[in-house]
Order: sequence, then structure tokens, then C-alpha cells
Amino acid sequence: VTGFPTEGPLLVVSNHLSNIDPFLFGGWAPGALFCITKRELFSNPVSSWVMGGCNCFPVDRGTADRQALRTSLEVLARGGRLLIFLEGTRSATPGMRRAEAGVGFLARRSGAAILPVAIWGTETALGRGRRLPRRVPIRMRYGPVFHLPERAPGERRDDQAVADLIGERIAALLPP
Repeated sequence: VTGFPTEGPLLVVSNHLSNIDPFLFGGWAPGALFCITKRELFSNPVSSWVMGGCNCFPVDRGTADRQALRTSLEVLARGGRLLIFLEGTRSATPGMRRAEAGVGFLARRSGAAILPVAIWGTETALGRGRRLPRRVPIRMRYGPVFHLPERAPGERRDDQAVADLIGERIAALLPP
């Protein structure tokens, strides 16, 4: 894919509508990509083995999972590329939920370049409650890679503000 960085450190940040979203990145993004994945997917030994083989590592959602944050920062410090879903979970409806502050923490602490990505159509391909996917048009649009701008005097720059900034970049890529 032209324009997708093959080296890091890079935070690939996307909205999340369906369980097939991570597979799109696995098939589309060139090179190795690491992914933060909800811990529940590691409960079965077979799926845990598959997830580990796909460069996924677990996170306890809804908490400040220090181990997941540490692993994420290590991936980025080694020049890796890390996929994270901005909202922390799938959106129940098209559109976006509020960004999770953890994305802002990783962006601020790592200094990594950020690639915003918008996905749509996957919510009808494999919506909540469906067991098998349908063949439907799926779209992915990625924006230009950017670094966090220098903080202006008096500007709010906490983790949530940074996460919201990244969310605005992703929202601008989505259709109205």
C-alpha cells in the first residue's frame, strides 16, 4: 500500500465497528504490525496461541493496564508499529464513540508518528451478534502520518485531549 509506513515507531489508530477490522489490517498493512487485543480473546489456549502468533498482546479493558501500556511502549521504542482502536471497543452503531485516553498516553509518551485510519462497511459485513460475515463493500481510508504538534503556551495537553485530537483526524476521514 503506497504511503503506509513500513517502519516505525508508528501508532496506527483506527475506529472500530466489527470483529473483522483487525483482520483487514493484517491483510492490508505491509510488514509486521503489533496489536493490543482484549484479554477475553486469550482465554482459550488455541485462540491465545493464534493471537500471540499474530503479534497480539492482551489488555484488560476499562482499567489502566500497566503491563499492556508497558508492552506498547516497548514495541514503539524498538521502532515497531502498533495498531490500536481509538474507542477501546467496537461501536454499537456507525459513527464514533469518544476516544479512550490510553491512545493519548501512548502518543504522548512514545513520540511515535501517528497514522489515522477510518473503516466503514464492516459493521454490515459482520455486525454484532452475527456469526458469519456477508459480502459487502468495505472501505478503509488513511490520512497523512503526523506527529503531535508542539504544545502552545497555555494549551491543554493531557491524554484525553491528545486522544480527542487523534479522533478528530479519524472522524475527518469518515463519510458524513
